[in-house]
Amino acid sequence: MRRVNRLFLIVICFTLSAGASADANAQPPNIVLIISDYMGYHDIEPYGAEDVRTPSLARLASEGVTMTNFYAAAPVCGPARAALYTGQYPARIGFENNIRTETDGLSSSVPSLPRWLHEAGYRTGLFGKWHLGSARDFTPNAHGFDEFIGHHQWTVSYYHHKTEQGDPGLYENDRIIERDGYLTDLLSDEAVDFIGRNRDQPFFLTLAYNAALPPYQPPGLPESKWDDGWDVNTATRDDYVRMVERMDEGIGKVLDTLDALNLDDNTLVIYLYDHGGRHLVNSAPLFHGFANLWEGGIRIPAILRLPGVIPANERSAMPGIAMDLTATILGVAGITDPVASLDGVNLLPYLRQEQPPLSRQFYWRADLYDFGKQLAIRDGQWKYVEHGNTQFLFNLNADISERNNLFYEHTEVVNRLRADLDAWQESH
Repeated sequence: MRRVNRLFLIVICFTLSAGASADANAQPPNIVLIISDYMGYHDIEPYGAEDVRTPSLARLASEGVTMTNFYAAAPVCGPARAALYTGQYPARIGFENNIRTETDGLSSSVPSLPRWLHEAGYRTGLFGKWHLGSARDFTPNAHGFDEFIGHHQWTVSYYHHKTEQGDPGLYENDRIIERDGYLTDLLSDEAVDFIGRNRDQPFFLTLAYNAALPPYQPPGLPESKWDDGWDVNTATRDDYVRMVERMDEGIGKVLDTLDALNLDDNTLVIYLYDHGGRHLVNSAPLFHGFANLWEGGIRIPAILRLPGVIPANERSAMPGIAMDLTATILGVAGITDPVASLDGVNLLPYLRQEQPPLSRQFYWRADLYDFGKQLAIRDGQWKYVEHGNTQFLFNLNADISERNNLFYEHTEVVNRLRADLDAWQESH
């Protein structure tokens, strides 16, 4: 009996030891972050698109969670991306407008997601748009990306990859390069190559398309039209649709590569817009768009997939904001030190319904271009907006299109939200 018990204990100890060793040797989940630009809320199939075919994003949504109350931290590119990478409100890090000169940018002294992941042993790559500064202190490499192929400007041509001013715009790390090919395809192919080269180590891949920004240049244009598309008044909805659909094909290549390399079960894939678009987009049922704090400017799609961890084919109405993705990525990677300084939360316990939906406030501040000074706060069903000198209160549960101003009916709610918004501004 003693011999049996002793043998049993040996087996148990061996099993526990082997399990602990396997856990210790298990590779942390890979991270694939896919960002598209300047698009309408209604312009991908998981959010109701009818004239745009996005089967890859439909597949991603069927295998993960689609968030229907998700927000950008700002209605323009620079601040929105800065918040996503740092996990902090643009106001907190002093980055509230797009860069205007070469001396503008997100300083590498501000801790950011690629550096946290790089220091944790991830191989990090960015393919596509950066738009957070091109001076040495501001570049993707300065922030912890091991590899960068993309552009620093708000956009570049899809064919010759030049800026709106006609200057070369495509970079590999810190040097200008020339590549042949449609930019959306080049970025997709670089992402696929990066995955293949780093399949045996944890990696953080950011695929930041400039689709569907101007110039409105769909695939298949003859060389004589490679300078066209900058004037929205000569572009068409069909141009825009074809650009979005080509991006979806690229996303499909990335998903297929993860499948082929047996990496899909250990890879968190996140898709989102950086902010809302305008002109050729369909943002129904949201109002307004780019550079505005109305829902059309800041409410964006967000889809998350991690098989076995995040439920499949679910929709979540819990409000979230871009900084939550920062916290979620760090949580998946097992990086805990920066979390206390973030303005976001790890979404996994809520997506898995291990905790009840979280109730909190979101804040926005914008003074952009010719759109006027804007402030907004969301608290549950209520959203309070100041646009110029006009005040609005909306019940988003009943009025997602923000057409029915309830300012005069709920002055007590207005006063409370305005006071909370003032306190947030003072704290920043």
